[in-house]
Amino acid sequence: MFCKSTLNRLLNCLSYARSKQSYATNKSTGIHNLKLAQLQFTRLSQNTVSVKCWKCGIERKNLSDLFCESCHAIQNPHEKENYFKVFNLDVTYDVNQKNLTNSYRKMQSVLHPDKFSNKSDAEKEISAEYSSLVNKAYKTLQTPINRAIHLLLLNNEIISEDNKSDNPEFLMEIMELNEEIDQADSPEKLKSLQEKSNQMLDRCSEEVSKCFEEGNISKAKEAVIRMKYYNTISKRINNLMREMGIVD
Repeated sequence: MFCKSTLNRLLNCLSYARSKQSYATNKSTGIHNLKLAQLQFTRLSQNTVSVKCWKCGIERKNLSDLFCESCHAIQNPHEKENYFKVFNLDVTYDVNQKNLTNSYRKMQSVLHPDKFSNKSDAEKEISAEYSSLVNKAYKTLQTPINRAIHLLLLNNEIISEDNKSDNPEFLMEIMELNEEIDQADSPEKLKSLQEKSNQMLDRCSEEVSKCFEEGNISKAKEAVIRMKYYNTISKRINNLMREMGIVD
């Protein structure tokens, strides 16, 4: 049996989630449609429009090349929406982290603005933009939950801050876990809860991977939403451990 306070918290949580559902849907629809339109336009443009070097005007044969094959001037990013393609990686949740890091370091070694201190203003601007994009793409793909959210976007699904789970059993589990954190009175207990949270995150990640592999995007979205809850709990535990001076 659950205590009365826990049941009340669950009922309040469910009521809040349902009351926000309609609002969240309306609020995110405009943003959702805009982002999808931008993404689709980018894809269409890349497939139908030839791209020329901004400096010498020669038609580019390989858009993934960072520099013009003729005048060797740095080129604008060939891809801004799909972070996997920024690094010429397969669009998949199970990214090879070693390959990702190697591509990131290789690109930044030639794109960093410091490399263009003696170049034209145009080249300096392009290098700064490109380097910033590579940093953002790397940070996104490096983190499982951010990578999953980005992959959902590429599959025409957006997770907003208002997206909540309405599964009573799952919400009860989350509340009980938070109560355990509230009552944790020792470093050992916090470490145990951290391990438990990390295990749940790993399970969610495995489920997300399977859903994307099977092309079940709606189920993947549900799994990512649950993943966000565990990620929040993990961050909370890490903050408490730092406050207690616990070095993991």
